[in-house]
Amino acid sequence: MQAHQLKPPPGARHARKRVGRGNAAGQGTFAGRGLKGQKARAGNKPRRFFEGGQTRLFKKLPFRRGFTNPFRVEYQAVNLIVLERFDKDSEVTPQLLKEKGILRSLRKPVKVLAAGDLTKKLTVHAHSFSINAREKIEAAGGTVVELGERKKKKPHDRGSVPNDKYEDASQASQAPAGEDAPEGEDDGSGG
Repeated sequence: MQAHQLKPPPGARHARKRVGRGNAAGQGTFAGRGLKGQKARAGNKPRRFFEGGQTRLFKKLPFRRGFTNPFRVEYQAVNLIVLERFDKDSEVTPQLLKEKGILRSLRKPVKVLAAGDLTKKLTVHAHSFSINAREKIEAAGGTVVELGERKKKKPHDRGSVPNDKYEDASQASQAPAGEDAPEGEDDGSGG
């Protein structure tokens, strides 16, 4: 078989529907456009999302309500009933929870909540604990280890210069001219 012999399988291609060619052709009279009206006219097409003068759907949606807090910390919740499956005296860390398939990701901080009861002595490592969860873990003889808060990104003003650059500039200006300066710099020779 060669390239000029390739053709689609039978039934894959259909003939174009020829409208407005008389009633015998099956698409005569109004040619599939219905009887009069805006959409029956040649060249007239309503703009996108036009609903016939009715208020458009996107105009009915809530508009700029509230705000999104950029400093919100989203925790992954782990309940005490889940920690009950671990052996006595074991250390429960976010890495172990990830291995067991309890956590989806290690990127988000972990918070232990008090749903369920804990009967085993465990050492639980997490970024945050609810007050009731902390009490229940300690009541069972366990230990609570609070991991450091994850660092939040500081909002950075694009127009400003980081403080490090100012410090470098001030240190350079304090250095005495001629001392420890490479040849040709700060000695006024210009070379």
